Amino acid sequence: MIRAIAFHDFEEFNDTRQAGSFHLSKPNSNGCHDFWYCCPCGCRCVTALVVGREFKPDLVGHATWNLCGPEGSPTLKPSVNHVDHWHGWLRDGYWEVCA
Repeated sequence: MIRAIAFHDFEEFNDTRQAGSFHLSKPNSNGCHDFWYCCPCGCRCVTALVVGREFKPDLVGHATWNLCGPEGSPTLKPSVNHVDHWHGWLRDGYWEVCA
């Protein structure tokens, strides 16, 4: 398991690129956030997911996630598939590989 470390500053997050770290943008007018994360596999690849805080956004043509829990130990639903790198869950602040 990899600990998910929150970065409040996007530039620091992007410069550090620590495996499993993340940055949550401010919500847009629909209440959606960009959940930027550094792939837990250690490849240093950064990608963004569209998330709702305590709800799963309904955006036609876009995959979305429900982000719940406190900032220090977030959970994403459903699982995250970083294609050809890593597939698993973010649960209670830890990235877990799908078994």
